[in-house]
Parts: sequence; structure tokens; C-alpha cells
Amino acid sequence: LNLVLGIVIMLLVGMVLLGGIKRIGSVSEKLVPFMALLYIVLAIGVVVLNFERVPAVFHDIVYGAFNPAAVTGGVIGSFFLSLKKGVSRGIFSNEAGLGSAPIAAAAAVADAPAQQGLISMMGTFIDTIVICTMTGLTIVITGSWNIGLEGVSVTTRAFQMGLPLPAQFSSFILMLCLVFFAFTTILGWNYYSERCLEYI
Repeated sequence: LNLVLGIVIMLLVGMVLLGGIKRIGSVSEKLVPFMALLYIVLAIGVVVLNFERVPAVFHDIVYGAFNPAAVTGGVIGSFFLSLKKGVSRGIFSNEAGLGSAPIAAAAAVADAPAQQGLISMMGTFIDTIVICTMTGLTIVITGSWNIGLEGVSVTTRAFQMGLPLPAQFSSFILMLCLVFFAFTTILGWNYYSERCLEYI
């Protein structure tokens, strides 16, 4: 099943890439907003359905950030680990952190460079401020962060615990968002590699 799914995805990627930047843009402009809106609606659903916990969540976040024990532990015990994690999250949170976003921005047709700059900034804002904040809130509200899970399993469990939907359905919706994210990421990075090869 995984092999068949992989072949299908590669065929879809190939068909999109053969259409060039216009087809990549056309496919991405349909998938990315759908994926982002679906994810944001689900995350808002978790927050709204557990609204009574929101003040306690903000208290826990602020207390955890400014707790003297946390500061001491961060400075003494895990400064370099925290630095490494922070830098890696900053790099992979969005394209701006990695520095690859200008490749796509340079291909855009805009009336003025400032207009394209504002569009690029908007993408970073939506991704890092809106989506990452909503993800963090859902994880802390549901308590899925401290039950021994790692990676996407933490977010999956948060959606399962926070939404009044069957657990498998919540997992499927989140998996759908991840598939769209991975697919559009593959398209984008293929385009980047093509531009880099042309430059070389």
C-alpha cells in the first residue's frame, strides 16, 4: 500500500512539475489555502470547545517562561540544547527562516517589489504566528504535551482529545493536512532545485 501510494504521489508531482511554474502556482494556490483554513478551523474548534481552560493555559505559558527554576535550568543545564532547538524551529517554521523564500518570490509577477515583499511577510505571519500559535494552544489546552508523545503524535492526540469527533476521523483530517503540506513542499523544493541548477 505504501509503495502504491508513493508511486501515485510521484506521478502527481511529475505531472505538476512538467507544467512549469504556472502549474505549480496553480496547484499550490488551491491546496495551501484549503489546508491552512481546514487546520485553523480545527484548531479554533479545540480552543472554543475548551474555552474555560484558556486563562489557565496562558497562566501556565507565562509562568513556565518566567519561572525562576525554568530560567536557571535553561541557563545552567540546557542552554545549548535550547539554542539548538530554537534555531532549528526558526529555520523550519517557515521559508523565511531558511532563506529559500526569495527563490519563489523572485518568480512572482507583481506591480512593485514592495507588494511582493508584503505578500511574503504575510505568509510568514500566517504560518508562524497564526498556525503555530493555534497548534501550541491546542497542545497545551488538551495536555497532550506531557503524556510521553513526540512529533506529530502530540498534535494528533491534541486534536483527538479536543474535538468531539471520533479519534480516527480527527487523525484522518490532520493526516490530510499533512499530506497537502508535504505535497506542496515537494513541489516548491523541486522548483527551487531547478532554479539552483540553472544558476549553477
